Amino acid sequence: MNLRIKDLTASRSRSSSDFVSRPLKFVVQSLVSLCLVVLVVWQIDLSQVVSLALEPQHMAWLLAALLLFNLSKIVSAVRLNLYQRHAGILLNEWENLRLYYAGMFLNLFLPGGIGGDGYKVLVLHRRQAAPLRTLLWVTLVDRVSGVLILLVLVCVLLPFVDPPWHEDAVRMAAFVGGAAVALASVWLHHRLLRMHGARMAAVLVHGLAVQCLQLGCMATLLACLPVAAGDYPAFLCIFLLSSVAAALPLSIGGLGAREVVFLYGLQLLRLDPVHGVVASSGFFLVTAASSLLGAPLMGGFSTNAAVGAPAGCAREEG
Repeated sequence: MNLRIKDLTASRSRSSSDFVSRPLKFVVQSLVSLCLVVLVVWQIDLSQVVSLALEPQHMAWLLAALLLFNLSKIVSAVRLNLYQRHAGILLNEWENLRLYYAGMFLNLFLPGGIGGDGYKVLVLHRRQAAPLRTLLWVTLVDRVSGVLILLVLVCVLLPFVDPPWHEDAVRMAAFVGGAAVALASVWLHHRLLRMHGARMAAVLVHGLAVQCLQLGCMATLLACLPVAAGDYPAFLCIFLLSSVAAALPLSIGGLGAREVVFLYGLQLLRLDPVHGVVASSGFFLVTAASSLLGAPLMGGFSTNAAVGAPAGCAREEG
């Protein structure tokens, strides 16, 4: 009895702490985004940004960017489900996709709340009685693996960038760095998830496809701008680095973080940062528009405690 009272008291204490920390987190993220946006606006010609952003003849490219982005998210959802199935969490692809988009909506529009990853973990834990530790590991490996693939692609693109410093040193660093990150990704899957062979290859190929589709999305946004074809590798390389910055939980949906990386990255490469800021802002708008699809898809997910795993959800051996 005393144990139950202690558990209840601890649970209430954690809930109170979460209730206080969530609004505080939202305020901090909002302030960081605001400061980063102000920093970017302060250093560029805002009238040039507006004139480039309001070109109506680029609607076809914008629709293509929206399509490629959503294709990347569909592939990303399938990839996450591969991790979940390896861990014994069986969820059909449609339900998994609905849950993925619901998480996107929560991540972008309710950053002070439970968050998209937390919501997905809670739903799967309650509906399928899946262990929280397993769900957290799957979520962590999915995120870390995505960042590692981003870094590998940065190393692939670097030799095609025209840097203002020694090119041979850049190529060597790109080769060594790419090999090291690729090996780290393989080790991560083998060591933490006991994943190998065809399963590991499947998640890595899906992860590579996700990032290539997002590179295609950014390339279509760059096609709306007067960016020389020879400068695309530099812009795409900066975009990948900005995606790493946007993945950090410091701003709302990466707003401001991407733009700052584009601003200073393109200045370092002696390219026009205005084009990068417009493209990164366009990517944020594409992300926001796509995340709105998650709002109507949230219905029907119960977070009530499950008595047992539903029928048809037998655990798969990992």
